[in-house]
Amino acid sequence: MKNYRTHNDQELLLLIKDREDHRAFEEIYHRHFNPIFRYVYKIMQDKETAEDLVQNIFFDLWKNHAVHGIQALRPYLFGAARNQIAKEIRRNRWNKEQLAFLENTLGVRSTDEYIAELETRLRIETVTDRLPEKCRNVFELSRYKQLSNKEIAQKLGISVFTVENHIKKALYHLRQSIELVVILFLLK
Repeated sequence: MKNYRTHNDQELLLLIKDREDHRAFEEIYHRHFNPIFRYVYKIMQDKETAEDLVQNIFFDLWKNHAVHGIQALRPYLFGAARNQIAKEIRRNRWNKEQLAFLENTLGVRSTDEYIAELETRLRIETVTDRLPEKCRNVFELSRYKQLSNKEIAQKLGISVFTVENHIKKALYHLRQSIELVVILFLLK
């Protein structure tokens, strides 16, 4: 009995393609189900729908096991997930948050870039949530609503100088947070 855990994804794909080895497929399924499910669930916000879409992805992989040209399995699976999500959205109506999240992820070139972008966004949200309320409001109006410093000052009834200081403070905290992440990454 083979130990499929020692095989890399490319070797497992060859086993599936050449011999229709169901245990090789099961290993791929167990390795990749959770990350693909989390990705789909994050967009769909519905467990049953996410499970169905991920099952479809793996069913298609098994059904089309003779497909040549899968260079890297993980990016292939995430691409298949994006396609399944797009099909589901075309079939149904979705809220603005789901559509915005999908639009942001469609432009991502690779899984690693997507994960890095997601982690960076989460880091930015965490840091901005910890800012004092006025500082956070100014930063969000500046960066998310693309208002000018003058427009922000008029809207909040503060001076342009105060707006600039709030933005500087927010950017300082973001830089500190990102530098800490880089240092911790380098120490690993």
